[in-house]
Amino acid sequence: MLPRDIIGTAWQSLGVHRLRTGLSILGIVIGIASFSIMYSVGESAQQKTNQAIQELGADVIQIRPQRSKASDKKKPAARGETLSLRDIDGIKGFCPAVSDVSPEICDSTDFYRHGKKEMLNVTGILPAYEEMFKLQDARGRTISELDLESGHQVCLLGDMAAARIFGNKDPLGEPLAIKGYLFKVIGIINDTGLGMANVKNDILIPLPLAQRLFQSNEIRTLYVRARDTNSAMAELERYFQLRYGDANRFEIRSQKLLLQTQEKNIKIFEYILWTIGSISLLVGGIGIMNIMLVSVTERVREIGIRRALGATKTEIKLQFLCESILLCLVGAMGGTILGFLGARLISYLFRFPPVFSVKLLIIALVIASVLGIVCGTYPAARAANQDPTVVLRYE
Repeated sequence: MLPRDIIGTAWQSLGVHRLRTGLSILGIVIGIASFSIMYSVGESAQQKTNQAIQELGADVIQIRPQRSKASDKKKPAARGETLSLRDIDGIKGFCPAVSDVSPEICDSTDFYRHGKKEMLNVTGILPAYEEMFKLQDARGRTISELDLESGHQVCLLGDMAAARIFGNKDPLGEPLAIKGYLFKVIGIINDTGLGMANVKNDILIPLPLAQRLFQSNEIRTLYVRARDTNSAMAELERYFQLRYGDANRFEIRSQKLLLQTQEKNIKIFEYILWTIGSISLLVGGIGIMNIMLVSVTERVREIGIRRALGATKTEIKLQFLCESILLCLVGAMGGTILGFLGARLISYLFRFPPVFSVKLLIIALVIASVLGIVCGTYPAARAANQDPTVVLRYE
């Protein structure tokens, strides 16, 4: 038989039992759709992480005092391990691999809205902080050097902090009381949410005002932008060893390592999604094998007649194998379409860009073909090995 005859016969055989064929295809449709959605979600998460790494860069280093396990998490540990503004000039002068230093002073404050107490972080920063972390200003402006020099009582709100304080009201230009001082909201930060700085729930104010509010010159965290991350890390360790006698009193973390960890977590998440999709495909493949075995049992007389008329074992095997592959390929096409629609729906609900490409279609077709061959081989071999003298008498 010619290949087109084998395919035509297989297609005709599937058309005879449309309900059974449809149910068989449905299992593959669901399996491929699940796989497609998982692939789309995983690829989207990977792309967003890569984009964040490119946008944020890997050149930011975080320095903070080591915390005592028994102490309050917001307070430095014992033995006087604190940072000060003098460390800014000290690091700039001692570390040539460092291009910029940005301190951070942080404390919390309470707000009352509709009778409920809201606790938010108030963070004192310099203009370099916003540039270092590439915070996106959705509306308004950033804190400038003029604000620092003139002592302007201005603040920036993270988007979630703005919603918690002002609700649906536009906070831009509104007064905001913080620890007895009246601040003017000059900008709303739409934070990327990745990296070391996450200010969605924070209020950002000029550093000198934060020192006055908190009545403290102690720096909670120093952020350093490095020209070369490895060289800067080594120089910083030497600086703290010489100045404080023990570099281990301070935690020095590279954003590069943090972002690599996030990327690794995304990879693990992606593997989990692929595993779930593969299990769905396996279940669909088992359904195909069951249906094909039932088909062999129902068509033993047909097999006997074809063998008696001269059909070879290979031709019988190819016909049933072709039926299995056709079921999987049709299911793959339907599953890809359903997966595309499902991914678009998820992206609309959870606000992430769906990832669909020709690569996904090719992967789905290849998986379907392999699945059809694997799950159809045993039923096809069983059909080909039927004894024609026995099956012709089958009732």
